[in-house]
Amino acid sequence: MPYSTPIHTFSYIAYKSQYLSLYGAFLFLSLNEGILIVFLVLHFIPTAFLQTLILTLIGCFLVITFGKLLCPLWTCHRLSATELELHYGFDVHARLPLAQLVSAQPVQEKPEPFAVPRYDAARQRLLLAFSERGQVLLHLKEPLAIRLRWHSHLTTQIIINLDEREAFLTALGLAQTDRAEQVAVDDRNRSVSTHDEQHSFTLSVRRELPQIANDASIALRAEGLTRRYASFNAVDDLNLAVHCGEIYGFLGPNGAGKSTTIKMLVGLLQPSAGRVWLAGHDVWREPLEAKLVLGYVADRALLYNRLSGREFLAFLGQLRGLPLTETEERIAYLLDLLELTDAAGQLCGSYSFGMKRKLALAGALLHKPEVLILDEPLNGLDPRSARRLKDLFAQLAADGTTIFLSTHDLTTAEAICQRIGILHRGRLLAEGSPAKLRAMTSTADLESVFLNLTAQTPEVLV
Repeated sequence: MPYSTPIHTFSYIAYKSQYLSLYGAFLFLSLNEGILIVFLVLHFIPTAFLQTLILTLIGCFLVITFGKLLCPLWTCHRLSATELELHYGFDVHARLPLAQLVSAQPVQEKPEPFAVPRYDAARQRLLLAFSERGQVLLHLKEPLAIRLRWHSHLTTQIIINLDEREAFLTALGLAQTDRAEQVAVDDRNRSVSTHDEQHSFTLSVRRELPQIANDASIALRAEGLTRRYASFNAVDDLNLAVHCGEIYGFLGPNGAGKSTTIKMLVGLLQPSAGRVWLAGHDVWREPLEAKLVLGYVADRALLYNRLSGREFLAFLGQLRGLPLTETEERIAYLLDLLELTDAAGQLCGSYSFGMKRKLALAGALLHKPEVLILDEPLNGLDPRSARRLKDLFAQLAADGTTIFLSTHDLTTAEAICQRIGILHRGRLLAEGSPAKLRAMTSTADLESVFLNLTAQTPEVLV
């Protein structure tokens, strides 16, 4: 089948240094062994003809072996408007119709030594990578027979390496524009394994957030939450109930009491009255149990400036008692996911504001919390990083994580939150889905809802 135009080519040699180091060591040992074999052949083989024949066969074997090992560095994947052609050395050459692709998402999986392709029959997964960085997992609608060496394998998942992963995902998303609606439906019907994918998220097609049932279990509950300062109530008799897998937006003008509420929810500030439960654990009566299920990102990143980013995450893993192997795997995954791998060896004090925000989020996600509380999580991020985090929040919620976020970005809140609560002068003015709030105030968008409700002190609308 001829290629469709335009064609994009995507190489995968940017992270080849570690592979070449292993290759060089193997080449050095092979040359030493080869010199010894040549000496033995010349010394013990009596005739020049046999010497030439044996040395020629050995030379051909070495050329083929080392050529096969280097060949992946000379090939690349090609993306057209209708198909994705995968090239991986001499081992794999396959064409995937874009109509068969369900999603493409960043992952990180340890490759085989010498970049040998690996097929996992249990998951019908094919790994075509020689580096842990720049990996993308492709999901197929139906099993596709792909030939690997001498055998064909039914494959539904393929992991590939790419130098320009973001450009690939963008190009793939453009190629799927005509199918976006159908792909979204397929995504909602496809079950995603939390343990296998480690909360991986789809960038090529944004998922529609599921509706939360009224009888769904409660992950975060606050009853009568109050904080008094002399005669002033910063938070006044606040009641909240956030369901499992829900993204709840917490909005309010400056000084409304949002940060005070969040500090009481996470156990940093003792309430004057009221109680808080996280995943069924009372925050003040069962503090250790509550914190085990909690991930928290403050409005200002709380980092140790004299530790590197990787050391900071390793320290958090030790504090939480995570196994060393699991900690290392989670650190590598989160650094790659949040585009911090290249800066992982730098001191936290040298990070930009946005990098500090992302590192703080990585720390909150390290132990896979059931409840994630975020205070202005997108503040200071560039548009691309903000988009990645929005997609990540959607995927975490789809996998069952409850997210409670405070934000001033009304557009983001309307796009990703199933329910929104608007706080003003310490009291909850209104609560409901964006559509319910718009209908409640007869306005066209959330910004108008917010301005109308906070311009005066109306009755509570919940």
